[in-house]
Amino acid sequence: RPSCGAAGNLAELAELDEEALLGGLRERFLRQQVYTDVGDILIAMNPFQPLPLCGREVSERYRRQETGTLPPHIFAVASRAYYGMLGRRGNRPQNQCIVI
Repeated sequence: RPSCGAAGNLAELAELDEEALLGGLRERFLRQQVYTDVGDILIAMNPFQPLPLCGREVSERYRRQETGTLPPHIFAVASRAYYGMLGRRGNRPQNQCIVI
């Protein structure tokens, strides 16, 4: 079984309780993986230092990604919302909401 921090989506853990959630977030933060998915929720932790998380190259990778094929990222959330709103990927158009 992968450690808590290895999972990009903590909802995939066999047990998801407060200890597992906080442990997974801590492990990922220490590896400078500041974005973590918990189901459809993206948790972003402030690394208190600049990280190469944005830019055209990163944006393009997430533009048309399939869910779960790339590590969690704010661009993945935006892409899912945008294509969900348009009704692409075989779905009907759906209203979207992003809470920050």
